[in-house]
Amino acid sequence: MDAKKIQEIWDSIDYERTRNSPPEGFPKLPEIPGKRYTDINLYNLEMEKIFYKSWLMVFREDEIPNPGDYKIWNKLNKDILVVRQKDLSIKAFYNTCMHRGAPVVRDSKGNTNLLRCQYHSWTYDLSGDLVKVPDMRDFKDFDISCKKLKKVFCDTWGGWVYISLSDNDPGDLIDFLNPVAKELECFNSSDLITVYKKNVTVKANWKTCLDAFMEVYHAPTIHKDTVNILLDGNAMAAGLLKNGHSRMVTPKKMNLDGGFLGAEESDYVPYIETCDKIHAQTNVAYGMFPNFITPTDTSGYPAILFWPKGLRETEFEWTQLAPKWPGDQKPDYWNEQETSFDSIMDEDFQNLEPMQRSHDAGVFESMPLNYQERRIYYYHQVIDDWIGRDNLPENIQVPNVLDPFIEI
Repeated sequence: MDAKKIQEIWDSIDYERTRNSPPEGFPKLPEIPGKRYTDINLYNLEMEKIFYKSWLMVFREDEIPNPGDYKIWNKLNKDILVVRQKDLSIKAFYNTCMHRGAPVVRDSKGNTNLLRCQYHSWTYDLSGDLVKVPDMRDFKDFDISCKKLKKVFCDTWGGWVYISLSDNDPGDLIDFLNPVAKELECFNSSDLITVYKKNVTVKANWKTCLDAFMEVYHAPTIHKDTVNILLDGNAMAAGLLKNGHSRMVTPKKMNLDGGFLGAEESDYVPYIETCDKIHAQTNVAYGMFPNFITPTDTSGYPAILFWPKGLRETEFEWTQLAPKWPGDQKPDYWNEQETSFDSIMDEDFQNLEPMQRSHDAGVFESMPLNYQERRIYYYHQVIDDWIGRDNLPENIQVPNVLDPFIEI
């Protein structure tokens, strides 16, 4: 994040703290239709037009560090085989043999020199080329070069592996991630390590879940003894960014030298020296389209992913990243931070399933959003941009009204 942008954010924080109404010229937001959380046709379009086309963050590069290391990514009802190549690049394929559709590997992760189908031993090299077929004499006019594993678009950024399930070129990954990728450069994410990783499944629509992480309006109620102690929600400065991404910067009331809730009692608090002090004195949180949220800090950041498992079910997956610490023993700070962060996540979880039941009851017709909650509106607007409003009935659409407010 450059100095000019940092100053713009500090100015916005000062403005937010003293304003008495939304800024002049900001529109009254159309209400979000409640059916967006219960409509199976919309859900299917979200899968088809967004999750099966967009770039998706899947896991850390260091989970497959050596040539021949592989891991199966199995979200979204897909089994994708991600393999470290001999030249240390990474490629991805459907875990599907081109003979009869059996899995090429059965184990969820491992190391191999060749990829051998678990049914008839058709064998592929690490780059997906078919190199051996048993009883080749029984196949007539068979060209093995035409039966490569089906490739999946794959790239990396900041130590993360990304894939796209699109049949067509999804475009340059960095172009898609910017400006967030640029603003996160100071974290040197490739050098960070995983402190812990967790998964929780919640019986609620993925948008119900993600909406909850796009504002701090709820903090005084849901997080009154946690987040609300740490952050000053009245001064939150939100930014709408291109490609559906957004930023939310909330100044801290404590731990101004860095650290999440609980750092005030720690003898050791990690600090990423390349970060600007704004990352210590505020919580800079990003939403990256389509399903990634991170509240950053100079001590590191948790990467939270929201994976739809069905119309009314979402898997939360979060990975805490941090700079390497001296010695072999994990600092107490991270044990305390994990306990604290888990409690904050649990506070959010307690509302989500009851909210989904309210949606399903049919009495929740529409959602009026305020200025603080504009990131939620923008997110739904971008969902419809991707799907195409011509593919949606008018009574479920979210009009595009916030494009004029996207930061340039």
